[in-house]
Amino acid sequence: MDTGLTTTDIVIVGAGPAGLATANYLGLAGIRAVVIERNPGTVDEPRAVSIDDESLRSMQTLGLVDRIVARTMPGYGSRYYSPEQREFARVKPTTVEFGHPRRSAFHQPELETTLLDGLKRFPTIDVWFEHDFERFEQDAEGVTVFTRGPDGSAKSVRAAYLAGCDGGRSSIRRAIGAELKGSSFEERWLVFDTINDFDDTPDSVAHCDHRRPAISLPGFGGTRRWEFVVHAGEDADEFVKDEKIRELLRPYIGDRPVEVIRKVVYIFQARVADRWRNGRVFLLGDAAHLTPPYAGQGLNSGQRDANNFAWKAAAVVKGQFGPALMDTYESERKPHAWSLIQMAIQIGWVMVPRNWFHTYGQIAFFRFAGLIPKLRDYFLGMKFKPEPRFRDGFLIADDETPKRTLVGRMLPQPDVTLVNGITMGGGADGKTTKLDDVMGAGFCLLAIGTDAAAGLARLDHPVWAHLAARRVALIPGITGDMEQVVSNDTEILHTVGIAADAISRKLGPYKGKILLVRPDRYVAAAYAPGDAGTMAETLAAQIGIVL
Repeated sequence: MDTGLTTTDIVIVGAGPAGLATANYLGLAGIRAVVIERNPGTVDEPRAVSIDDESLRSMQTLGLVDRIVARTMPGYGSRYYSPEQREFARVKPTTVEFGHPRRSAFHQPELETTLLDGLKRFPTIDVWFEHDFERFEQDAEGVTVFTRGPDGSAKSVRAAYLAGCDGGRSSIRRAIGAELKGSSFEERWLVFDTINDFDDTPDSVAHCDHRRPAISLPGFGGTRRWEFVVHAGEDADEFVKDEKIRELLRPYIGDRPVEVIRKVVYIFQARVADRWRNGRVFLLGDAAHLTPPYAGQGLNSGQRDANNFAWKAAAVVKGQFGPALMDTYESERKPHAWSLIQMAIQIGWVMVPRNWFHTYGQIAFFRFAGLIPKLRDYFLGMKFKPEPRFRDGFLIADDETPKRTLVGRMLPQPDVTLVNGITMGGGADGKTTKLDDVMGAGFCLLAIGTDAAAGLARLDHPVWAHLAARRVALIPGITGDMEQVVSNDTEILHTVGIAADAISRKLGPYKGKILLVRPDRYVAAAYAPGDAGTMAETLAAQIGIVL
């Protein structure tokens, strides 16, 4: 039986972290979406265990971060041990450049539950659990998705775009003819989780022993993740048996009891789809890329996909941009996703030594590195993590050098003091808050310094109203009344202060300039107030519609 055709703006196949985050962004923008998921609900077993600063910043935009942070172990590091159980290196990042710890331990089921609950805020979002995706048909006007409900009835939905968030075995990836390409890296690992664990080490621990590399990671509430290499020729079925798990744990915890709640042998892969789009159909999350877990970036890369895709799809659906904007999704996201996969492989090279020489060679290297401050700080602060940066996409290059430019990079998020303004959650003058809460969830024009603020208040080109860009002035060294410098009308300009010595190295070169910040917190353009007219015309041309 066919129960008819539903119309919406975006169809999302897959209610995992990428799909649910995409739906939340669309709901926040007032866009209609239908989420299709074959399972009866979200996952109830641990999967990803690390959430990074960029993902927490995204949850902040969605208004869900407080609930998520309350159930995390923030800012954990990594410790590396020799085969003799001696620590030879430690990584403990302390940076909060984007407003949150570089990485925190969490439970994926709780994240998914929070994201699903978040959708209750939006009447424009529907979630169809226990619906099987069967196929899609697309044409110049849209895409139609055909599903099968729990009672066997056929159900179809028509939309402008389809977001394929259906995981590593993505049927949508196969349907568009995309293939996973990349490194020949491929390993089998036994992965299991323990509860009521006595090990309260607040860091991940890598046992760098070429005979049997092993890793353990902290979790919230007395949980811990364990991972052991399964060598070529070994029987994977043997490794999930209780007696084998006990044997593997004995060198590290002795005979102390732990309760194992989940055990599986995974194949760690390093792959990226050769194309992420076919017409109106897009791939997000594991459907687009698979990464080894050493860097904890699998789920986090999917969150970046969701943020990037969703604001662009919303802007096109609402008529703010022409459809050419969607071409920038793959060009922006694919290179960064692959750079993080390569980072994971490099970290795995340390965690998983291949032989005796590899094991003790790297131990000697890290001990040597500890004697050189710059090299030590490079590893200690996780500065080896590829910085999010777009070289092509929705951006207008400025005159700064490639090393110094903020255009195409994620904007730092300092704490600021409200001078005359409001936050997304409300707030009085004098309150300290995070910059994103003042900038809002959409586009923002951010002026750095009083001269730029005065110019920002006078902007009148229709492109700024078309983008619905909130105007925020960031004034270094000021926390008091700014009436004499800028307009006090909070509907025009929201003013915040920051200590003069708190301006970051990245923001420093932009004093006196105005930044156009995208909804995903990347800087699209930077210009002096005197160049506002030229910049507005350039942006209007990029938007692809007649204003």
